[in-house]
Amino acid sequence: MKGKGRWYWFLGIFDWYPAHYSATEKRLVHKLDLVILAFCCVQYFLKFLDSSNITNAYNSGMSVDLKLFGNELNYFNVTYNCGYMLAQIPLILALSRPGWARWIFPGAEMLWGIVTFTQSRAQNAGQLYAIRFILGMCEVPSFSGTNYILGSWYTSEEIYKRAGTWFISSGLGSMFSGYLQTAAYNGLNGVGGMEGWRWLFIVDGIITLPLAAVGFFTFPGLPSSKKPWFFTDEEHELASKRMERQNTKASAKITKATARRILTKWHFYICVAMNMVYNCTSYPTNYMSLFLKRATDANGHLIYTVQQVNTIPTAVAGVSALSSWLTASLVNVVSIVPLFLVINSVGMFANIVLRVWTVPIALKFVAYFSLGVNGANNALMFGLANQITRRDNEERAVTLACMLMGGWALNAWVPVLEWPTVDAPRWKLGYTVQLPMTVLLTATCLTAVYLHRRQERADALLGDDESVTREVAESEDAEDDEKRE
Repeated sequence: MKGKGRWYWFLGIFDWYPAHYSATEKRLVHKLDLVILAFCCVQYFLKFLDSSNITNAYNSGMSVDLKLFGNELNYFNVTYNCGYMLAQIPLILALSRPGWARWIFPGAEMLWGIVTFTQSRAQNAGQLYAIRFILGMCEVPSFSGTNYILGSWYTSEEIYKRAGTWFISSGLGSMFSGYLQTAAYNGLNGVGGMEGWRWLFIVDGIITLPLAAVGFFTFPGLPSSKKPWFFTDEEHELASKRMERQNTKASAKITKATARRILTKWHFYICVAMNMVYNCTSYPTNYMSLFLKRATDANGHLIYTVQQVNTIPTAVAGVSALSSWLTASLVNVVSIVPLFLVINSVGMFANIVLRVWTVPIALKFVAYFSLGVNGANNALMFGLANQITRRDNEERAVTLACMLMGGWALNAWVPVLEWPTVDAPRWKLGYTVQLPMTVLLTATCLTAVYLHRRQERADALLGDDESVTREVAESEDAEDDEKRE
């Protein structure tokens, strides 16, 4: 890259269709961006819209209307996380089956929209716990499923940019949620005898169902699935060949040997650890609204209105979206190592400021907004995990699912202990724990990069074909042992 000039770094961000691609390959990737990336972006946007709306609704009247004066908001997230965690491996393994893959995404989206409507009729916390559990199960395809699908269609040269663009959707969903809640609070509060926060969930459901309908007609599943109507025979064949070129294996039968093969590699453990530690560093990003809701002046009067509480934190999501897109776009022209170092240095600064707490309010705002940069870790980590496991389809499916399971297993109880709502906005324990967790996250990500590069060098010396042949032989030996057992 030396001597490329400053324009090389800038143009690398926008180089989505390299010049060395044939016209057919460019046309194929264009179609993939339309039917996969666009669908997944909108789907993920809607998931974060509703996930964020539970907090916005809580801050906009739900807590009073439903008499929620304890840690119910934490428990709403806990039940959601439990549903999400329990459905991970079954749904991702189902998604890895060519015949099912094209229906799972739109099917989960349809169910999500229907269940979202029911939140508007909730009368107590118990009903919301049950609803949030089901919604958590419905979200599986929109995160770990999307990472799996992107890795099934896009090459190593393409996936980071797509993952970064897709991850923007979470930030935009969180941003739009604040504006949508403000609009519902101002324009719909009292309409039809319903509070504004109830209308928020109705609007969520209305904009979700059309996407599900589109998905039933356009989502292509996997390259090994039946040819979609919008692909030519040449394009469909090329989609499979592109994956074969980089030794990304097609779906195979799942056996006990599959689990043995996955659990005897370092890939699984480092990837799961990476996301678990990341989850431990991501909690403060969601809590600026509670700080704003309780901020008072010298006379004890609240400083911020309900509208400001809902809209100001959208800047955190905006920072997350921009930093995710920028870092994922740069990863092909800048080493991933300095990107991880910069992202986590910003996170360390923000958490130190909030741990000290007795600082000017302007500096607190800078710290809260800086927390958004931490989200850029996500796009890089899952892109890296896709690359680490690309030679083994079942390993990739299980590893991506377990990354999410591990992280969300922590979500089920860590926020209740470290970030209880009753301790808002100065969580001394939470911000103290963030400091070593940020250091550990940096070390884990860099270890994953080191191990992956070492493996790539070893495979290059051995030859990719020989490497894959060796892995297949090991898998067949394991299956033979299984039969003998």
